[in-house]
Amino acid sequence: MKTVQKDLLAATQQNGLYHLEGRTKRQIGGWERTWSLTESSTDDLLYAATTDGVKRVARRNGQWTASPISGLDTEIRSVASREDGTLWASTFGDRVIRASLSPDRRRITDTTSYGIGDGLPKGYKGLRLIEGRLTIYSPEGLYQIANPSGLPGEYTFGRQGALLPETSGETTPILKAFYNVGDRLWLVLGDRVLTGTVQSNAVDDWSEISPLHFPKSEAISVFVDDVGTLWLGDQLRLFRYAARAGADVPDPAPPGFAPLIRRLIAPKENRLLYGGTPHREDPGSPLPVRYGEDLRVRVASPQYGTTTPPEYRYRLLGRDDEWSDWSSAPTRRFNDFWEGTYRLQVQARNERGQLSRITSFPLEIIPPWYRSIWAYLVYGLGFLGLAYGARRFYIVKEEKRQARRRVQKLERERVVAERLKKANDRLREANRLKEDFLATTSHELRTPLTNILGSLEVLRGMMEGEETEFLDMIEENGKRLKRTLNALLDLSMLRSGEEDVELTPTSLDECVERVASDLRADAEEKGLSFRVDLSGAPMWADLDEQYLEQILRNLIENAIKYTDEGVVAVSTGTAEGRVYAEVEDTGIGIDESFLPDLFEEFKQESRGRSRTYEGNGLGLAISARLADQMDGAIRVETEKHKGSRFRVEFPRSSEPAEAGAEG
Repeated sequence: MKTVQKDLLAATQQNGLYHLEGRTKRQIGGWERTWSLTESSTDDLLYAATTDGVKRVARRNGQWTASPISGLDTEIRSVASREDGTLWASTFGDRVIRASLSPDRRRITDTTSYGIGDGLPKGYKGLRLIEGRLTIYSPEGLYQIANPSGLPGEYTFGRQGALLPETSGETTPILKAFYNVGDRLWLVLGDRVLTGTVQSNAVDDWSEISPLHFPKSEAISVFVDDVGTLWLGDQLRLFRYAARAGADVPDPAPPGFAPLIRRLIAPKENRLLYGGTPHREDPGSPLPVRYGEDLRVRVASPQYGTTTPPEYRYRLLGRDDEWSDWSSAPTRRFNDFWEGTYRLQVQARNERGQLSRITSFPLEIIPPWYRSIWAYLVYGLGFLGLAYGARRFYIVKEEKRQARRRVQKLERERVVAERLKKANDRLREANRLKEDFLATTSHELRTPLTNILGSLEVLRGMMEGEETEFLDMIEENGKRLKRTLNALLDLSMLRSGEEDVELTPTSLDECVERVASDLRADAEEKGLSFRVDLSGAPMWADLDEQYLEQILRNLIENAIKYTDEGVVAVSTGTAEGRVYAEVEDTGIGIDESFLPDLFEEFKQESRGRSRTYEGNGLGLAISARLADQMDGAIRVETEKHKGSRFRVEFPRSSEPAEAGAEG
């Protein structure tokens, strides 16, 4: 667990990291396991070592969030950070990695790896900072950078004997854990705990904490808070020691102390029968135990101010009324129980010879099932079960026969499904070849067509009179063919996903006004009334301006093409948080039965010999695809022979800062 100001964070071996607040918890990250957390480099930022790399854990507006740091994807066991943006990490193997973070602390710009060849010890290595210097710890001791003034790629590491105490009888003390807070350094060496004062690059004034001198497991965790209270965990137990001078430590072994029965375990199955509750004078009803199970009891007698562990003796009333011999072992095993009621008793004796009160715990050995009333009921039901089993045998046999038939049917269906899959694959491949052919052909045709149109301009300067009418006809049809090729090429790119959309804040009014100005002459040439009605208010949306112009041009050109007389009107506005451009005409309208195919490719209402208007049926299809890629949509309202209204709309965005400043 880690506290950052008033927030409590909990790193777990399942489901990552949590923020604990009162009785509620909120998950910050959902990875598999968190090995360690750094000290908070700021009030709002720390780092987590996890099974899939390093996570950046940050607080913003009171909420904690976690995100991966790219560039370091291996399993990390320990991590330490420095204010200059340097991150040190130890891997699951024997490596220590130095990583430089980007200014936003979200990715790694470069890394340097160090191992045994650089002076580091073998095996797991933990990382912490002592007086701002990187300190690497392993069972062999504490290590620091031997040449900190050199380049990172030239760093070597050396064991810092000045950070360790001189222990008599131990040439190489085995370091299990360490912790530093303020100017104090705390070490767990073997079965001992020592503390000293950090001065420059050395530690002196070492002292041993006698009450914490006892055997410990290999996996040790130690934490010391700001007021000097030490917490020591060795997987099975958690010790609290008030190490601060003058702290309130209870007198050792007050008269009348009593041992605690911590756990009762069935050792054959390693099953916990009882645990976690302190001793009771009146434990209530006996604890039920199955017949034939052995029992292993684990006791404790926590006391302050003692240097040797207490001794215990045991007896089991109901089988043996004699006490066992005194032993310092806090566990004892009992076996060969017969059914009945027993009372387990434990008494402790401290190093001063003081005897504790007797702790009692009642047990009830339950008779074996084959001698219980329920067993006899089972015997009677067994005969009924035999008759029922015979009947079930025939039923199951029939079900198996039908199951085989179903398996054969499923196998046939699987073969059909595989054939269909192969047919679908061939169709997809044919469709891909069609798209490739369409794109290649469009490119190949557009190049000579561009040369032809360019040559027309040269011929136009060489000819005059009625001869230029033929050039006009060639140029008009060439441009029409070029528009068709461009539309085919756009459609091919949209289908293949190669069209890149770059969304930037765009003024809808400016774009509409620009496109309308380009097409006004076409409308007036047909004798149509052309109106543009802009909203006047700032209307911005995140759009690709090139594609927006293409959509508007397609809609306005269609309105002009399909309107023989009357009005073509272009307008803009806002509605329900969206901005829109609307093109309305008094043209031929669209039949209601054709609306479902309106935005389909190569679909036109007039077909074959009845076609009245030129076109390839791609303009609206391309416009709809482009609008969809920009989170927009095209809507249509139409009535046959009375006209149509097309509206393209997009989500509204805030006005860019530079535009607001110019205004």
